[in-house]
Amino acid sequence: MAEPQVLLVDDDPDVLEELHDGLSMLGIPSLTATTAVEALDLVQRNDPLKVIVTDLQMPRIDGIELLQKLSVRRRKHPMAAIVITGHASLDRAVGALRLQAVDFLQKPLAAEEVAHAIHRALAIVEDEALAANGEDDPPATIARPNYMKALVAARADRDAIFQAGLFSDPAWEMMLDLAVAEASSRPISVTSLCIASGAPTTTALRRIDDLEEAELVKRVPDARDRRRILVVLTELGRSRMEAFVQRQADRFGIKLD
Repeated sequence: MAEPQVLLVDDDPDVLEELHDGLSMLGIPSLTATTAVEALDLVQRNDPLKVIVTDLQMPRIDGIELLQKLSVRRRKHPMAAIVITGHASLDRAVGALRLQAVDFLQKPLAAEEVAHAIHRALAIVEDEALAANGEDDPPATIARPNYMKALVAARADRDAIFQAGLFSDPAWEMMLDLAVAEASSRPISVTSLCIASGAPTTTALRRIDDLEEAELVKRVPDARDRRRILVVLTELGRSRMEAFVQRQADRFGIKLD
């Protein structure tokens, strides 16, 4: 049997056992931890781990702190994060997404839903590993997905240097997140997009409506999970974002492939 690539973290042993068994039946072996301390130890001792699925609300060290502690380790060994939470902690999910979590899931969970998220996360890790192999001999051009991620990082730097939310624009945050998701071949759901925007859910949903009315985005069912609604750029939205990205690159003399 292949070594587990997935680590499940939840302080509720019943939830943990049910998810572990459900994923096993779907052909996804996993390790489990009921505390962040135990999770950090398992990550240290198991290099094959590539994806962590963690609850946010845990005693002592919560999911946000766990991802922060893993951030240094993830530079050397790419590891994607999927965060789980209930309605009471939706605001905490924003912090997790800013820590490069690739997906956000709400309880109660179905093993199939988590399995889909894990497959998406593994694909992202593989892409990042391939990109990392070229670090010693950087190309003359910058890959478009990497440049888009740099724009998102600049947004995070802005929030860190200035008062968070001072320059917030939910619609623009959403367009940028959608462009990054598309460049990375990563689908993004309505729920994840609302949370990533940093705005209250009702405000974020109104801004999605505004963007849809402007024919910049559209909602589509997830082909792999019909219960999940995705948001994607329209042809118009894509061309506008492409023009924006290219104009910024031209100003700095950057060539995009």
